[in-house]
Amino acid sequence: MAAFDLQFVWFGLVSGSLIALGALGLTLIFGILDFINIAYGEYMALGAFVAFGLNDQLGLPVAVSGALAVLAVGPLAVTLDKAVFQHFRDRSAIVLLVVSIGLSFILRNLIRIVWGSGSKRFDVPIEEAPTYFGVQILGDQVAIVGLSLLVLGGVFVLLQRTDIGIAMRAASDDADLARIRGVDTERLVLYVWLVGGVVAGIAGVMLGLDGQLRPTMGFLALIPIFAAVILGGIGDPVGAVVGGYVIGLLQELSVVVIPAEYKPLVGLVVLVVGLLTRPDGLFGEATR
Repeated sequence: MAAFDLQFVWFGLVSGSLIALGALGLTLIFGILDFINIAYGEYMALGAFVAFGLNDQLGLPVAVSGALAVLAVGPLAVTLDKAVFQHFRDRSAIVLLVVSIGLSFILRNLIRIVWGSGSKRFDVPIEEAPTYFGVQILGDQVAIVGLSLLVLGGVFVLLQRTDIGIAMRAASDDADLARIRGVDTERLVLYVWLVGGVVAGIAGVMLGLDGQLRPTMGFLALIPIFAAVILGGIGDPVGAVVGGYVIGLLQELSVVVIPAEYKPLVGLVVLVVGLLTRPDGLFGEATR
């Protein structure tokens, strides 16, 4: 255990930014397709490893590598939907959940085959973190928080100000009613996979920047992401983002009361407590 330090708050904001991004992409897909995609963590990991391959193995700058990886993961998510999930779309959510678990195993082992099982790091210079008001802040961390806020803002503008976003929200509330009113729900499915894939790619690249890359990194990231989705209310974009920052801060501040090695359990505890006490999330349906 450690004494309270503002450094933990900063770490919480960085972690919360990553969790919020992942939770937003996951809950967008759930809102339209009505199932939890377990393979979403592997989409994130693929984004990170594709960026690593371009950065470390081809020598491209990490910003260029990350951008190219993000552009790859969006179409990849659409392709996997066409190749896999589309064939089970008329089946129950449980069947789709099981299919996504199988896809998760395949993608994780594909990463192991291509990049190996060991940990990797982006080829970026290691610099000493400058200190502001007693808090050490790395440039990578500032980029993670800033880019996350930019992406989150962009997605909410998409949802609130564009015809596609408004149609997504309508289909999320009632897909049958949206279809009766002329909304092309099949096209919406394509858009939501594309947006969800791009967000997963961004989250994965930033997750890799914040630590090491491992084939299991996406799967391990899913627990706090699921906790954020449950805490915010499944299918609720605003709730998912708020839930992400709450989980991130709780995880980092938990070291004040519990040993640091138990920090990852915080997301699991919130997940269970949220399901038992607030199954509709913090805001219910108010922000959907």
